[in-house]
Amino acid sequence: MQDDYARKLEDQKSLFRQLGIKLDALSIHEKDFDAKMRGYDKEEVDRFLDDIIVDYERFYDIITDLLDKYKEIQRRQAYWEEEKKALARRPSFDMENAVDRRLVEDGIRQVERSLEQFKLHLRGER
Repeated sequence: MQDDYARKLEDQKSLFRQLGIKLDALSIHEKDFDAKMRGYDKEEVDRFLDDIIVDYERFYDIITDLLDKYKEIQRRQAYWEEEKKALARRPSFDMENAVDRRLVEDGIRQVERSLEQFKLHLRGER
């Protein structure tokens, strides 16, 4: 568990450096302030910093999730671009009239089911 958290913090630091973000959750957590006469309430400051840490971790989770989704979209787009190129290289292939084979197969299965139900219905009326 500790290794996972340490890895997550290291990943967070790396991503934040790339994005130009100066503070990460660990640096906020480890920040100490000098004590002065009539200074701030240390516990209140710690609670506030804890809230900031929670937000930072939430931001990190959101950013990494969005980056993962973005990479997945790029991967899918690259796949479909390659598919289009491969289809375009086939002789006499018309992209505008291309039909997805799965759609045709699904349609055929639906028609077959409907025919079977119709036959059963006809047999029941006799």
